Formats: sequence, C-alpha cells, structure tokens
Amino acid sequence: MKSKYIVIGIIILVIIVGVIFIINPFKQEAETGDGGNGQTSESVEPLEVTQLTSFENAIDPDWSPDGSQIVFCRMQGQTQTLYLINADGTGLTEIGLGFDPSWSPVEDNIAYELNNQIYTMNSDGKDNSPLTTEPSNSQPAWNPDGTKIAYTHYESGKPSIWIMNSNGTEKTQLTTEEDEPCSWQSFSYDGSKIVYIKGQVWYPSSERFPKVPNEIWIMNNDGSNKHQIYAPSDTYQWIFQRAWNKNEEIIFGTSPLQEIKIPEIGIINSDGSNLRFILNPPMDSLGMPECIYGDTVWDNFGTKIALTKKMIDGPINIATVSWEE
Repeated sequence: MKSKYIVIGIIILVIIVGVIFIINPFKQEAETGDGGNGQTSESVEPLEVTQLTSFENAIDPDWSPDGSQIVFCRMQGQTQTLYLINADGTGLTEIGLGFDPSWSPVEDNIAYELNNQIYTMNSDGKDNSPLTTEPSNSQPAWNPDGTKIAYTHYESGKPSIWIMNSNGTEKTQLTTEEDEPCSWQSFSYDGSKIVYIKGQVWYPSSERFPKVPNEIWIMNNDGSNKHQIYAPSDTYQWIFQRAWNKNEEIIFGTSPLQEIKIPEIGIINSDGSNLRFILNPPMDSLGMPECIYGDTVWDNFGTKIALTKKMIDGPINIATVSWEE
C-alpha cells in the first residue's frame, strides 16, 4: 500500500478542480475555527520556502539527526529511488531503491519501505536489513532513541498501527479493528506517545473509497489511552513520520472535503489547543496559488521543516522552511 500515491492523487485532484474555481482559499487575517473540540485557529504570516531539488517528483523528506542532510524519494513511473541531499541543496546522492524513508533521530540508520515491506540501511545505502515479512507494511517512524519503529500494517486493505524493535523483533499491534482504520503514525519528542490518523486517508471519491472526514488521535506508545485531539467534520488530515517537535507541537496537512480549496499546513498543540495555519503559497497575478505544500516533517531541533513543494501543473520538489515563534 503506497501511502504517497494517495497524497499525489489528492494533489492532482485539487489542482484540477482548484484551477477551475477556488473559493476564498486563503485568509490573511486571523480567523476563528472549530476542530470538533472547540479549538480556535489563526493564520500567520507566510514563511520563506527554500527549494532544494529540481526533479519531476520528489517526495517523502526526512532529516538526518544533526539536520545537515535530508533523505527523500524520487518517483519515476513505478520506480522509487532514495536520495540524500545536504540541507543547503548541495551533495545530491542516490543511495538505493525505496519509499517512505525515515531517518533514525540518533544514528546513521534509515528505515524505508520496499515492495510493501520495511527495511533499514545505512545512509550510504549499505547494510540493508529486512524487518518485516508479512504483507503489507509501510510508513516506518522511529522513536526518539532509535530503539523502536512504529509502522502501518495492512490486513485485507485495512490499516492498523504496530510497533517493533529496531531489529524487527517483538512486533506488537497497537490499534485494532475496533479502533477503525489507523495509520500515518509519529512518536512524540520524548517517545512516550504516538500521534496518528484515525479513519481512512482520503482517496479520490469512488464507490469503494467515498470521501469521509478523518481525525487526529494520540495514544501512549503501548496502545493505551487513545484519545482524539482534532476532529473536524468536513475535512481530511494527513501527518508524516516526524510530526511532533520538542515544543509539543504537531504539524499536519488538512483540506476540506466539499469546499474547493488548496490544502493548508497547520500546527496544533498536542492537547488540541492553539491551532494555526502556517504556510500560504505565493499567488500569481490572477490571484491563483502558484504551488501546494505537503509531506511536512520537523528536524530534531524543532526549528526547521522539510516539505514538498508542488507547482501548479508542474513538478514536486523538496524544500525547507525555518520555524520560530
């Protein structure tokens, strides 16, 4: 199950519809919203985005422990290849086939998906080790001390969240069928909790995959104390493998189900408070957005964000922004 194909589907559909007609896509002034728990939201000044790559489809960025490099996936048809690039845009290096890369926060070890299984390797592409064998697994995410990996396991197409040791042993299921579909998990900065999406990630509307809202939930790293922090009734959300920073802030993407609107990047405190939207794309002379942002992940220090920048009717590339409040 390729989670990022879903995201690309989202982007393509939004572009097709959004270019035709966009309803009030971005409010520059502060606004009040309700995320299902009475949260208030506000827009903030746009951040300066620095593009690092020049590819057709570059997705899935994640930071090295010291923030000096970024690993990402380049998609060419059905082929997914992992690359490294320095944080200043130099030193582009191919390291092997793979998808959904997640870099250990403490060592030179990258977890990734290949052929619906999870592997690890060094950042030079050597010492590849398979961690899973049962189909189908994806979206690996490290805990802060590099001893555990949370991942999504698909059984008959239904996702649930599991956790295992970094060598692939002691696989433990954290969410069950009673929890509904759960996926796109990320550890808290201290490793004690996991944030995740409850409900289906959004697919282009069809009889099999209707448009439905989903929610952001948090649980303890043993699967206990599951609780909702963000549950709007008319949007879908998505998060990535390093969504939670040291300031207890969770970064995520969100987009309405019905209203025609470009997806927004938001930050919310882990208790569900202080929702704000932080990335507004530049607009062209006709008042249309020039690009879409996604795949957002924090660095280890919570001061930078890596993300994708999708130009309207153009390529997807890796970019970064600095973050200060």
